[in-house]
Amino acid sequence: MKTKTETLEWKVCTARICRQAVEETHDGWALKIPFQIMLNLLAQVAQRAIELDDKKLNKLMLRLSLYSISNPENPEYDSEFVEAYLKHGKEG
Repeated sequence: MKTKTETLEWKVCTARICRQAVEETHDGWALKIPFQIMLNLLAQVAQRAIELDDKKLNKLMLRLSLYSISNPENPEYDSEFVEAYLKHGKEG
């Protein structure tokens, strides 16, 4: 009998991690500009991913909270949509 192996797929709020690294670590201010640059680049990557509309890429972007709908700190956040897409979205 075959059983389906499920893999736990973690999610992370990228912007929150960057902010916490800056605000909550000793001398974290030295990381502020590099993190701002990285977040800006990731925002550009997210925009391109939206344009491509690839299901696997969308899932990765959602797991990284790089889309507004998956970012708990954004007013557009929709956890139910994110969970449903991650669980049932087709594999491109």
